[in-house]
Amino acid sequence: MRTQCPYVPEPSVNGERCTATIEQAQRYCWWHDPDNAEERRRAASKGGRGKASREIKDLKKQLEDLAADVLKGNVDRGDGAVVNQIINTRARLIEIERKIKETEELESALTH
Repeated sequence: MRTQCPYVPEPSVNGERCTATIEQAQRYCWWHDPDNAEERRRAASKGGRGKASREIKDLKKQLEDLAADVLKGNVDRGDGAVVNQIINTRARLIEIERKIKETEELESALTH
């Protein structure tokens, strides 16, 4: 027999509980079972990791190409400096996104 997960998120404005169904032998659904906390944390930390890694690799390649082009005289030093600033700004945004995601994961872990 299947029933509804008894987990009620905090703070719950209207007292609605989780809508996932569970087997009779289960206490909570997979997402709210404390026994799965470590596995959920690992899965969440893997999420998005590939995207940031690819973005960093792309930025490193752009910087390498830019440096080579400036040294060869193919790109003006002033233009190269501006492009470098833009690339650095993109790198900072990637780091900010990572910190936001990490903070959200911690907040979620603390509320469950």
